[in-house]
Amino acid sequence: MEKNKTGKYLKYAIGEIILVVIGILIALQINNFNNDKKQRNTEQAYLQSLQTEFKTNLKKINECLTENKERINAVEQMLALFDNNVRDTISDKAISDLMYSIFGGEATYQPSKGVITDIISSGNLNLIKNEHLRQRLASIESTLDFLKLQENGTNTIKDKMSDLLNKNGSIRKVLIQRGINFEHSSISDTVNNKKLFSLIEFENNLLDYYLIIRAANGPRFFGGIKEQLLLILAEIDSELNE
Repeated sequence: MEKNKTGKYLKYAIGEIILVVIGILIALQINNFNNDKKQRNTEQAYLQSLQTEFKTNLKKINECLTENKERINAVEQMLALFDNNVRDTISDKAISDLMYSIFGGEATYQPSKGVITDIISSGNLNLIKNEHLRQRLASIESTLDFLKLQENGTNTIKDKMSDLLNKNGSIRKVLIQRGINFEHSSISDTVNNKKLFSLIEFENNLLDYYLIIRAANGPRFFGGIKEQLLLILAEIDSELNE
């Protein structure tokens, strides 16, 4: 009888243990399910924010491409002015317009990076299941760093041209012919900016500048960034539509 009782107690204890183990496994499964659901919700929220951010950046890069094309066209027209026959047919006003379009600004890409920076710095990039998308998001920063080097090179050459303009031309003349009025006259009012186009140094710097801004619209710079943005947006759209 003692043996029978022991056997019954043993079976009961084993049954209890099995029930406890099953309960623990179920609790773990529920917890894992809840955690997975929470991570997926976080992922979806990240993807929606990234979609908004990268659509904004795509608009910005398209604007840079357009502005840079206009600047390339202006430089090509300016390069033609080193031909005396062409220069004699161009008005001072037209030359000032070309100079203003080149020296008055630059096509610089300033992307919105708040969302992607937050995801990477918080260590949450792994929440995004799509491996290709994770890799593209992780590499976009290095692409932007490379673009910054290109922009620095462009600015260096542009500074050299500005120095030549300051020494041999008249910024005031450009501004006046662009419609800015000055109350008093100046010693530079008689300066003709056409003489810049007799300087080989100015032509060489302008050619260097031309080569760089042409390359900027290619696959290594603005064009390459646009391609990356399109691929990232396509991956995000695919994930959100699942």
